[in-house]
Amino acid sequence: MPKLVLKVDNPIVSIGNPVSGIVLLKLEKPTILDDIKIQFKGVSVTRLVATGSDLNAFDGSATDPLGPPMNIGSTKEKHTHVNIVISLLQHPQGTELPAGDHAFPFIVNVPEFSQCGCSTRIRGYFDDFTLSPWKCERAASPSGVSDILLPPSMKRNAVRQIDYKLIAIADRPKFYKWNMSQSAYITVISAASVHADDPGWNIPISRKISSQVYTHWTKSRKLPNSYFVPGSLQKVKGAMKLVSISTRITFVNVPAVLEIELDRNNVLVFDKFRPRLHVAVQVDDMSRINGILSLTLKSLIITMTSRDSGFANRRRFFSESGDILCGKTDINVLLEPLTVSGPARFRIDDKVIQDGLDISQCVPDFRIMGLTHTHELRVAARVSYNGGPTNLMEVSVPVVLQSGIDYDLDSNRILPPRYNFADHTSERQPIDTGDEEDFFGDE
Repeated sequence: MPKLVLKVDNPIVSIGNPVSGIVLLKLEKPTILDDIKIQFKGVSVTRLVATGSDLNAFDGSATDPLGPPMNIGSTKEKHTHVNIVISLLQHPQGTELPAGDHAFPFIVNVPEFSQCGCSTRIRGYFDDFTLSPWKCERAASPSGVSDILLPPSMKRNAVRQIDYKLIAIADRPKFYKWNMSQSAYITVISAASVHADDPGWNIPISRKISSQVYTHWTKSRKLPNSYFVPGSLQKVKGAMKLVSISTRITFVNVPAVLEIELDRNNVLVFDKFRPRLHVAVQVDDMSRINGILSLTLKSLIITMTSRDSGFANRRRFFSESGDILCGKTDINVLLEPLTVSGPARFRIDDKVIQDGLDISQCVPDFRIMGLTHTHELRVAARVSYNGGPTNLMEVSVPVVLQSGIDYDLDSNRILPPRYNFADHTSERQPIDTGDEEDFFGDE
């Protein structure tokens, strides 16, 4: 029985660069072939949730605490972003190859732009999508591609995915019994659109986000009435206030916020992510709590959550809880104030995540027809005051994840990468086993 083998040199490739390899055909006897082909194909598939007429009422999030449970429907939307077929057999159809091993090296250039032309039919997309399955069409431009960059590989689950494959095909004349094919997944790294003529296009913009004010009680040493002035901690009211009067302790309310500071809002996935995290006690000066209040960090959970929805947030899809970047659930870290005077701020990240956070497995942000992919950083910290109960504080901030590859819309070219890809590794897509649902067949 003949055997077809596909070997890929670089299963991880960025747009605008070649993917190469070799197709090996092992024949036990002379065999007539019509062609040996290599096909590079990429498709995006999303499934609509099985709700009815209220799809457009949502913002793209899959969590609706007031609504009924959502089930994923069988309706899927498919878009083809690249489909390149190259003949490797340098002989006419019907050529007989002798028995033995035959090697067919190949190079396929990964395009910069998607061939999906659906973005030019947006009005029809919204008007007709619910009436019949949407049919993806190739861009009508002379180049055969659209103005939307090729999206990155993304495979979270069967609900939403973008897959790229190399498929080696050995074709025999139709009256013979077999054709053969072998395939391998390719991980494609996409780019961000920029205007490099703008002097400020790559200047970092810092950002600071504070949570709501969380007020929790704790007990402290006995405080005189003269302490309780505006800008200081305040006594707990009710039964605890009566306890404070009759004992050597005072129960006080501690108002605090959890803060995130980012040096830049656009984060490169292959860089170590270093958000600065603080607990800020809401008093007018650090001297108000010196010797009165101590803070101990008991747990820190940091997740990078993806928000996925249909084009322009008009379609609603399933969304996962996110990638856990830090999961310290049983720690006991005494927090120290930044200064002895001024704002009462206590830094967290330098105690727990000194080496930064690894986000290399996160898929960068993108927006294509049928699927929008954005991110939000979420932080949950539990803090104990004066050794008392733990108190939960949470804060989140939108972040834009980028691959570090930029496509300049002013010069119509890819700029030099912001780092050396050889210094970084990324999770490779698995070799196709044939067990998964196939979205690569011709429609």
